[in-house]
Amino acid sequence: MVTAADVEVRRHAARKQEIVGRLLPVVEQLIDRGESYLNLPLEDILKASSLSRTTFYRYFKDKYELLLALSEPAMEQVMDAATHPWRLGAHATQEGLEAELRRTIEVYRPHVALIEAMFEAATYDARAKEHFRGGFESVKAAIAEHLRTGQREGYIRADIHPVETAGWLTWMGERGMTQLVPGADEATIQRLAESLAAIVWNSIYAHP
Repeated sequence: MVTAADVEVRRHAARKQEIVGRLLPVVEQLIDRGESYLNLPLEDILKASSLSRTTFYRYFKDKYELLLALSEPAMEQVMDAATHPWRLGAHATQEGLEAELRRTIEVYRPHVALIEAMFEAATYDARAKEHFRGGFESVKAAIAEHLRTGQREGYIRADIHPVETAGWLTWMGERGMTQLVPGADEATIQRLAESLAAIVWNSIYAHP
């Protein structure tokens, strides 16, 4: 039996999701202008979104909790995209890897500002740190498992350490995305995908 309390919880969650959707483009626009999320006044967010302070605090404890809510869907998309190239398996080719990495960049691209804000907040806020590092640690674990599978099946080099290699790939990719992708034109994006594919292909895969 659905109680009145259950209905209220669902209503609160739906309203919170609605507010997150309303605030997402506002926050992205503000930090895209070069404003650090850490230094971004809550008043600027509220003013730009026409949201009252009372309404904000009804759904969020502070602006770091807001950041977690805003980044949740972006992080899910990025985490999935980051592991997708490793699912090519034994039939992987350098060209196929390049295409998958290009798609990963395109998924990451619109969320760079938010991910960078999460990285920044993680140095000051324990919740942001847990959320940010936890997400990328899951990517690292998934890549490590793909590498182990590839070693067993013979298409990944036997002389690499799966966990440590996955760590390098994960954090090299994360920082590279935030430092190299913003502002890049299409030709540069393509060269970035080609370069990353060449690095991975020649470093990780076992060639006849």
